Amino acid sequence: MKFNFFKRPIVIAMLIGAIISIILGVIYFQPWIKNKNDIPLLSQAAENVPVESSSAQIYFPLDAFTVSLQPEDGEYGSMLYIGLTLKLKNESVKELLESKLPELRNQLILLLSQQTPSSLSSSDGKNNLLKEIKKELNKQSSDNQIPIVNDVFFNSFIIR
Repeated sequence: MKFNFFKRPIVIAMLIGAIISIILGVIYFQPWIKNKNDIPLLSQAAENVPVESSSAQIYFPLDAFTVSLQPEDGEYGSMLYIGLTLKLKNESVKELLESKLPELRNQLILLLSQQTPSSLSSSDGKNNLLKEIKKELNKQSSDNQIPIVNDVFFNSFIIR
């Protein structure tokens, strides 16, 4: 029994469909092929980014905090779970913070436990908390005029 695949209409339809798909694909992607030099590669984009000197920003993640919040209207048991990352000026500031980490965590726990659930529910409340945390951490600067923490970011924020 001899099969001639080209006599079957389904095989012919599949071949024609494949050929049309290839032709349409070439036509569709042709602008990308012609303008290949116009598309910046990631490595080229990275070359154009200015390299900062030794004063590069350092990110310092803190272990997450879990604190009880102040009660409101007889409501007890609200908890705050919060993760923070600090943006520091340089590596020496990171070393300073690491040496004072227990004291800093204590100050942050005291600050966080003074908050109420309603004060933290709005985005303004969260932004105010970030400012307070930054202010509290910058009190640790040896010369009180130069901030050691440039910015504070939330990694996680859950009120229960």
